[in-house]
Amino acid sequence: MSSVKQEYNDRPTDSRIEWLRTEVWESYAPYLLIAPAIVFLLSVVAYPILETFRLSLYQSPTNSPVETYVGVEHYVTILQSEIFYQLLWQTGRWVAVSVMLKTVLGLLIAVHLNQEIAGRKFFRTAFLIPWGIPYAISAVVFRWIHHPQYGSLNAILLELGLISSPIGVLGNPSTAWFGAVLADVWIGTPFMAIIFLAGLQSIPDDLYEAAAIDGAEWWHQFRYITLPQLKSVILIATLLATIWTFVSFDVIWTMTRGGPMNSSATLVIWIYRVAFDQGSLGEAAAYSVIGFAFLLVFAVLYLRLYTRGGESL
Repeated sequence: MSSVKQEYNDRPTDSRIEWLRTEVWESYAPYLLIAPAIVFLLSVVAYPILETFRLSLYQSPTNSPVETYVGVEHYVTILQSEIFYQLLWQTGRWVAVSVMLKTVLGLLIAVHLNQEIAGRKFFRTAFLIPWGIPYAISAVVFRWIHHPQYGSLNAILLELGLISSPIGVLGNPSTAWFGAVLADVWIGTPFMAIIFLAGLQSIPDDLYEAAAIDGAEWWHQFRYITLPQLKSVILIATLLATIWTFVSFDVIWTMTRGGPMNSSATLVIWIYRVAFDQGSLGEAAAYSVIGFAFLLVFAVLYLRLYTRGGESL
């Protein structure tokens, strides 16, 4: 600051203002340019998170503007309830199975579409169709597929002799969640396939040509070239898929509404029920904060696991 002041005093009087204006602009211009982005992020990210946390500390009925401060009472109630741990198990099962299936199927489809096959452009476009259909519409279609009397799933299983009488997948507490998983996998796999396909096309052909000259089989090329080269892509895709599946609402709500007997309810479905069926916004906000904490911890641990050893994305 003293050097700036000295330089200011050393300059002619008529040029001091212009010089000072240039100095201030060069010093603060970067902050001014990113200020709109910071304000936007604070408005759409930070404020809703902080407001949700504040709301979780109040007894806030849905049909009343009156709020009563209750501290951490909602959190204590949730942690002492049996339904919370049931929801954790069901949410973890829903996310793990769905993301695993989407990742494996998406990778297989991407590898296949990366080959020189007939109609490759058509298949690449066709695989995007499920991704473009609204989730609620896809869920309704799968409700009919699972229908015990009119659904095609029972017709196929009966034709193959795998079952002796029609089964109601969505009406059975043991299978309802898996029926919803099938719909979610059908919807989400195209996204994973396209992301993996883009990653596959960035791998230099020289690596495969050198491996082929050395006599490496297809599996060894996939194991030692494809997977390591796709590591960053797989990380981002699975992380996004995990977050989206965790907060997915449309599919489960449209197909089962969390039933029967809460067997397919996830944390997000329960938050909706607590907020709008039970009319307790404060408790729903507490559930939301807990869910956000789980996702945050998962994302941090996941990134640290993938980038351990000093590797970067």
